[in-house]
Amino acid sequence: MTCPPLYLASASPRRSELLTRAGITFERLLAPVDEDALSASYTGRLERLGEYLAREKALAALRVLAQSGRQGRVLASDTTVLLDGRSLAKPRDLAEAETMLRMLRGREHIVATGVALAGDDPKSIVSATSATRVLMREFSDAEIAAYVATGDPLDKAGAYSIQHPGFSPVERIIGCHLGVIGLPVCLVGALLGHWPSEAPASEVAPDMSPLCSWSATCSAPLPAAASIRRMPIVPKNASDIS
Repeated sequence: MTCPPLYLASASPRRSELLTRAGITFERLLAPVDEDALSASYTGRLERLGEYLAREKALAALRVLAQSGRQGRVLASDTTVLLDGRSLAKPRDLAEAETMLRMLRGREHIVATGVALAGDDPKSIVSATSATRVLMREFSDAEIAAYVATGDPLDKAGAYSIQHPGFSPVERIIGCHLGVIGLPVCLVGALLGHWPSEAPASEVAPDMSPLCSWSATCSAPLPAAASIRRMPIVPKNASDIS
């Protein structure tokens, strides 16, 4: 049986790279959503805000797909950085990026990346969240200024990239490393229902480790497939995740 095409509702080059490295064939399909308005209206648990946004992105892209007369599955993801009971979104400017990095410096926070898959069942959508504890190192003000000057923080939740070679802001993580980058591949595979069998292990997992087949940097506890939720597709105002 041939699987329907998979579309990625994300412009993130990092997510595209992770899917490609995993041997998962996909096409990009973007649909505009008002993330600020959706976040402001969200009333569920903060740890699942990213999952909620991922679901809305997937459904928006699924509508675009249907309007063009195509069929397939849509995968979406959204990452939130949580500190002191609030979500640190993408900074509006360089000054806000510096403020966020000073807030995070030397402290532990949560990076929660939600993933959602729509299309296999026209009446429901499956989704899950990967939550990773991240401890930042004690980087200096000069390091912050140099990093912010690169412009890299402006399209990142929490104003940082864990894999940035010139900054390397993270001291330690507990959980899924790829979830912090932006896409927990283990959960994506669970949502899809199988790993792509045609990709050789050397291509699928170049950093294989006994704990995680996808990244040697992951640490326990890893995301669990048991956390996947199958939820009915309902009007947007009723789609909060409790």
